[in-house]
Amino acid sequence: MNLWQIAWRNLMRRKLRTLLTVMSIVIGVASTFGVIASVDSAKKAFPLYLKAAFGKADYSIFGTEAYFSEEVFREVQKLGDTASVAVLKQNTKLYLEEEGITAIQKRVDLSGYSHLDTPLTNFKTIKGSLVAGGAIITDRTAKVWKADVGDTISLETDKGIRKIEISAIVKYTAELMGPSSWTMAKYHPWSVAVPLPVLQDWFGLSGKIESVQIMSLPGPDVMAVQQKIDELAKRYENIYMQPVVIDFNSQFKDADTFFLALYIAGCLGIALSAFVIFNSLYVSINERKKEFAALKTIGYTPEQLRAFVLFEVLLLSLIGTAAGLFIGYGLAYLLKNIIFMLFNVHDEGSMELSKGFVISIIAGVLVPIAASLYPIRQAGRVSVIAVLKENRSEKASLNKWQGIIGVLLILSSFFIKHLLLILPLLIGVALVFPYLFRMFVVLLRPVYRLLFGFSGEVATRNLTRNLGRTSMTSVILCLGIAMILLMSSLNSALIQTYERVIYSSYGGNLDIMFHHIEQTDLESLKKTEGVADAVTYPLQSVIWNLQGQKRKLPVYGVGAEWIDRFPLFAVSGTSHSGLINDLDKDEIIMDKISYGIWGGQIGESISLETLQGPVSFKVVAVVETMKNSGYGAFVSEDRFRDRFGLKYERNALVLKDENITPLQLRENIFNQFGVRIEEMFGPEDWVSVVGATYTGSFSVINFLVILSILISGIGITNTLMMNIMERVRELAMMRAVGVMRGQLIRMVLLEGFGIGLAATVIGCAFGILLIFITSTFLEIHSLTYQFGVSGTILLIIGLFGIFISLISSFTPASRAAKTSLSEALRYE
Repeated sequence: MNLWQIAWRNLMRRKLRTLLTVMSIVIGVASTFGVIASVDSAKKAFPLYLKAAFGKADYSIFGTEAYFSEEVFREVQKLGDTASVAVLKQNTKLYLEEEGITAIQKRVDLSGYSHLDTPLTNFKTIKGSLVAGGAIITDRTAKVWKADVGDTISLETDKGIRKIEISAIVKYTAELMGPSSWTMAKYHPWSVAVPLPVLQDWFGLSGKIESVQIMSLPGPDVMAVQQKIDELAKRYENIYMQPVVIDFNSQFKDADTFFLALYIAGCLGIALSAFVIFNSLYVSINERKKEFAALKTIGYTPEQLRAFVLFEVLLLSLIGTAAGLFIGYGLAYLLKNIIFMLFNVHDEGSMELSKGFVISIIAGVLVPIAASLYPIRQAGRVSVIAVLKENRSEKASLNKWQGIIGVLLILSSFFIKHLLLILPLLIGVALVFPYLFRMFVVLLRPVYRLLFGFSGEVATRNLTRNLGRTSMTSVILCLGIAMILLMSSLNSALIQTYERVIYSSYGGNLDIMFHHIEQTDLESLKKTEGVADAVTYPLQSVIWNLQGQKRKLPVYGVGAEWIDRFPLFAVSGTSHSGLINDLDKDEIIMDKISYGIWGGQIGESISLETLQGPVSFKVVAVVETMKNSGYGAFVSEDRFRDRFGLKYERNALVLKDENITPLQLRENIFNQFGVRIEEMFGPEDWVSVVGATYTGSFSVINFLVILSILISGIGITNTLMMNIMERVRELAMMRAVGVMRGQLIRMVLLEGFGIGLAATVIGCAFGILLIFITSTFLEIHSLTYQFGVSGTILLIIGLFGIFISLISSFTPASRAAKTSLSEALRYE
């Protein structure tokens, strides 16, 4: 019989224990593989998606007015080594008479392109033709509209109803983003692409365009192409050129923190499975001491005995790893889709499996082997003479150095200003936990004795009979409880912080973006029912150079006469208007995020691209804002127009009357301006988006932590089963002297409840400590949060921990109740 057969036979001697141990490895490997594969897939796909969705063009030409002459596009076409497309956009609405569909759900963004079949649009045709002269919609829109190629779309314009056939259905793309249902159409308009001449004719804009997108074709001299485009733009007074900049860091500035939290949560499972493996093997070695002693007497060496146990571990790890990889692939696919959804990435990018596959296999094999080194060593050191002596109960002794090292690791976490502080803290908790567990049992004993009498007394005695094993089981649940309490509290605290800053820096009750604002629009807006006050402001995405890398910086033009009523940022120590009035020529205010990315100091200058070329702006203050996700800068409204040349505005801020709801306000404004409105967004919308995004992000992390907590449940079941097997004679004798089955069940349940209660109480305490430490340094979108613990969250997590421990105790309790005296007399 070879070593693999021997290992299989030994594992089958305790089938339930083996199954539970394998399950812990499966969960650990699956969570590790799922997290690494999904994060790697996201890291690879995100930049490619941004490039494909928003960076097809290398340069863009815009106008200082809402429109400029199509002649510019014809001049661009004469340039060599480039591909280009002219773009015009208008807003309209569907002409539908279906009941239940409101006007706001019929909004349509129309995009007119000079060429629809070009690399600059890069539409992926599913059905139909891009050059047939009709409308183009995405597969998502076609599904909701129940439309097909050849069907007719009717649209309302100022010149009446216009109809056009659908000539192509294309794959969902950033250029034609739209809602996924009629319900979502209340918040987002539909998108349709049409030939440019069609759109110009419908809206009376013959010869007018909004922008020109330019792609530099492969060639030897890219700078020469940029120079020619720049020279062309300077020949006209009403246009300017900007290079297309894809700023990955500003788009996904919180991704790294989220990914790190995912890594920690995902790898927690495989780490906790090590505790289960250690416990199982350690007990197994103790159970088989007589067997090992007998083998030694017939000539087996310590190395051969260690090989027996090592092959058992290898067999466990190989089975668990294989099953874990299979389940992990499905988990990776699920996590990838959730991550893409959270970061609003519409891409089907392929899965990156190689790194996760290799690391998960290594972890699935090496972690169990590492956890089994001490039990394997003990197997080879079994003494024949010691085994022949009378067996004694394990002495509940503790290693003082273990406790000292644990305390030092916990203290060290106070000086680590990074989320990785979780690692030394959790290791420290694991090392000091036996001391805490014994203290907890001492406090628990009189309570158990008072409430449960004999059953409670026996349960507390059993908790300390094998202190090392029982405390190790409890610490698994403790670590999971601490982690899930941290993540849940972070979620709640950050959302509350966001809400506070959003409402103090949003600029009013509603931010409306028009296609462009006419001179009479502001007065019409102020006269709309429910509007208490309104103001317009200019906004431009300006190119700035950071250490040789081009980035976009949204710059807001702010007027001192209205900023106190419509605060776009939060200040302390001065008024908003005072800060703007103090701005001198070419001085700028930056928000915390852009200031941190810039890396300079107040008083230094930042260079921005203007109509006059690069201009240095002196940074005079740093403020806190949630406009554009908290990324931007502010200049005086007058200097904005001088430097950036934008002669039209698109954004309006609105204050509402106290007697009108936000929804009624939007409906009134939409009824007034109709399809000229591109977007309406209020602070409550932003709070909702932020809440959904971060709740979703933390839910993913909590899901992984809950998987780890399931491992703790497996550990509790495993430990209690081991305890029962060791005490089978004792349990049978109890039955023989009249102890009822119900009392035995109560004893085991109380034992499991004690393990879970200790883990929950101590885990919550360390979770609160984690929350306190992270509150001193953790920033997301430059926002920190104030230390605080929700009583509701604490109660729910506490009850969940106790529930897991009780559920895990039922099978061992049932097994204990079935113990008979005859079985005990046969047990060895």
